[in-house]
Amino acid sequence: MSDDSRDKPPPGKPIPFPQSRTTPARNPEGFRDLGLSRLAREVGMVQPSLKGHWCSYCRGIWFGFVGEVECPVCGNRRG
Repeated sequence: MSDDSRDKPPPGKPIPFPQSRTTPARNPEGFRDLGLSRLAREVGMVQPSLKGHWCSYCRGIWFGFVGEVECPVCGNRRG
């Protein structure tokens, strides 16, 4: 008989999301603008339809639609 209590968080403690959002590092110059996603360029949409997405590899923000996850610069899909 296995002990399933190892896999369960204590009561009242939040369960972390596997790909939780990352917080951009503080930078005196601000953030690095990585541009628009390919879909956003093709459709030609502008704010407020686009949302900012953080790329931890490029250490910058790219802009695309809500469902998009791939950085247009490096292809990172994990935030």
